Amino acid sequence: MTAVSTVLDRRERKLAASRRFRDGRFWNTHPVQMMKGGPGVGLMVDFVAGSGRRTPKKPLPLYASTEAALSSSSSSGLRLTWLGHSTVLVEVDGVRLLTDPVFGERASPLPFAGPRRFHRPPLSLSRLGRIDAVVLSHDHYDHLCASTVRALVDGALPGFQGRFVTALGVGAHLETLGVDHTLIDELDWGDGARVHGATGAAVDIVATPSQHFSGRGALDRNATLWAGMAMIGSKHRVFFSGDTGPTPEHKDIGASLGPFDVAMFEIGAFHPSWGDIHLGPHAAWDAFCALGARRLLPVHWSTFDLGLHPWEEPGELLFRRVVGDAGAGGARQALWTPLLGEPLDVDGERSPEPWWRKVLAG
Repeated sequence: MTAVSTVLDRRERKLAASRRFRDGRFWNTHPVQMMKGGPGVGLMVDFVAGSGRRTPKKPLPLYASTEAALSSSSSSGLRLTWLGHSTVLVEVDGVRLLTDPVFGERASPLPFAGPRRFHRPPLSLSRLGRIDAVVLSHDHYDHLCASTVRALVDGALPGFQGRFVTALGVGAHLETLGVDHTLIDELDWGDGARVHGATGAAVDIVATPSQHFSGRGALDRNATLWAGMAMIGSKHRVFFSGDTGPTPEHKDIGASLGPFDVAMFEIGAFHPSWGDIHLGPHAAWDAFCALGARRLLPVHWSTFDLGLHPWEEPGELLFRRVVGDAGAGGARQALWTPLLGEPLDVDGERSPEPWWRKVLAG
């Protein structure tokens, strides 16, 4: 038996053993409507009415000294740097992880068409330093970027240790892009993988339930799993929602794997028609509260035009919701709204700032 056939057999066995996999595809825990109410008039009106506001008219501000700020270690042991969309550098208790890295120009299978990024990456891939593992939530193009994976395989980031931790089935895509199968951990919900840092420190990554879907073409819908990811270090815990709609399982995740110091929840690409598969800002705040985390870092917004809303609306609605809920109280401190590329230490005191308003004001 060849190494390739052994890997394929192992993957097929894991698929067959998954409670989420049946009839040749993965299923959510709860019934999901991909398009609530169908593609009705309201959806078409939103598509036309918002077309001129979905892309910023002026450059988005980037943090000016990301690389310099990252040159020293975090004082607390936990620091997060949002690099755009769902790409976050997570430094947790001596281990450096990179979530859903997208450094390509487009979130698309085509290099000349599809959603184009609003801003350059705040820090180039080659300047990220040591990365102990890439953490991939699912296989959509705005999360699994083929050009970025190929660049990592080709050595564009000298500090990358080669490891990928992802949801069940996604490893097949990675192998097609040149990743060695021995460097891929594919996780079903509840499965975990341990990643070690430069000094021997360890972080356990546990795949958690989410409510979404998968696929990179017309014929592979839900052929691979989608997941959130809990990153558990010796002192700190971080939760990454991946893409998800509202689900009661967020409360269960907080109870079983928390308490989390920081939670990264998706807030963009939302619409009432997609309410089962994307949170949006209001449901993201509700999910954060259910999870019971200490800080919220909103992701999945202000990098690509993937929805029908103005580009800044996810951040603005979340900001208003949190300020309205919190007033001058401590809950307001829970929300992080960093500039793109701004490293934030979990112990740093910082009030949320609506930086996008300055872009709109010109």
